[in-house]
Amino acid sequence: MSDGDAKSLGASRRRTGGCICGGIRYAAPEPLRPINTCHCRECRQMAGGPSSFTACDAVGFAFTQGEELVRWFPGPTSSTGGERGFCSTCGTYLLFRIPDDPLLYFSATSLDDETGLRVEAHIFWDSRAPWEAADGLPTVDGYGEEGLESLYDA
Repeated sequence: MSDGDAKSLGASRRRTGGCICGGIRYAAPEPLRPINTCHCRECRQMAGGPSSFTACDAVGFAFTQGEELVRWFPGPTSSTGGERGFCSTCGTYLLFRIPDDPLLYFSATSLDDETGLRVEAHIFWDSRAPWEAADGLPTVDGYGEEGLESLYDA
């Protein structure tokens, strides 16, 4: 599917994005989940700071270009067994997937257009760097007692 094909499906149904070099492009089905900012040590080390991710139904997510450029890296200390997906050309940290999770998580900053989404919570707040200050949004230690999925329950 090309970017043009993804956009022809209607902006209200799919959102497009990609890596900084343009080698990887994707189309994500709406609705997108609220943005959560992750402060876990792995995200901070891999992204150079907290990572803000949204999510969509994994089944509807499609690479429109460059899927072969995605390199998956298993998180050696991930409490979920999750893997992070990077562009092998430019190094952009784009994706996060958890085994058996129906959602695919992707960097909110990789989206092409404004979505109206905002950060709704900080996860792994207990793992934040000492210089990270609270901003008044809800904070959750780890994923919270209910798990990550509960942050997306309507």
